[in-house]
Amino acid sequence: MSQSFKLFRLQQIDTILDKGQIQILEIDKQLADDLEIRLSRGKFERAQRNIYEAEKNLRLAEENVKEQRLKIERSQAALYGGKVVNPKELQDLQHESESLKRYLATIEDLQLEAMLALDEAESQLSAAESHLADTEDQVAAQKKLLSEEKSALSHDLVITDAEREAAASNIDDFDLRQYEKLRKQKNGIAVARVVDKTCAACGSTLTAATYSSAKVPNKITRCNSCGRILYVG
Repeated sequence: MSQSFKLFRLQQIDTILDKGQIQILEIDKQLADDLEIRLSRGKFERAQRNIYEAEKNLRLAEENVKEQRLKIERSQAALYGGKVVNPKELQDLQHESESLKRYLATIEDLQLEAMLALDEAESQLSAAESHLADTEDQVAAQKKLLSEEKSALSHDLVITDAEREAAASNIDDFDLRQYEKLRKQKNGIAVARVVDKTCAACGSTLTAATYSSAKVPNKITRCNSCGRILYVG
């Protein structure tokens, strides 16, 4: 088994490990993301505040109506109680009573609007509460699947890491150090396969001498263009 093949196989294992670690990082990011729940909870909290305002407005409207009816009762009592006999005063009381009744109709309309607004706010709160519960259930289910996926990936990575350790133990220390150095320099790709006398990593055509050297089993040959270790498979 050639040194270049051993390094190429090690790189295949490292690529699997790299991808697995990236997947786990992405899963961790998704597990930490609570945007959907925060948005849904924000909508629910706004609906709660709307309920509070609607209830307050209705109480105020009810108090205004109650107070206005008391004013009308007092006006009516004065008008028909027999204590006032002066025609001018009676006429003034009549006008006052009519004015009070007109205003009562106005604030009763406002009371009705406040009742309708409260009904709408309660409906919105119910919808927001239901949406929040659904969102929490969906996110919990999704995170359960993600956690299971992460667990499976982590288990696979433990096995793959053991494979890497075994593969690396069969490689010369100097070659292994060069490989590790190249991986850092070349975005994780230290070994390039030779395809049709071309470096598959950078696309450069190999010279005849380089190609012949790359085919020697126990010799490490690097691409003249990108510097990666060449593997003729």
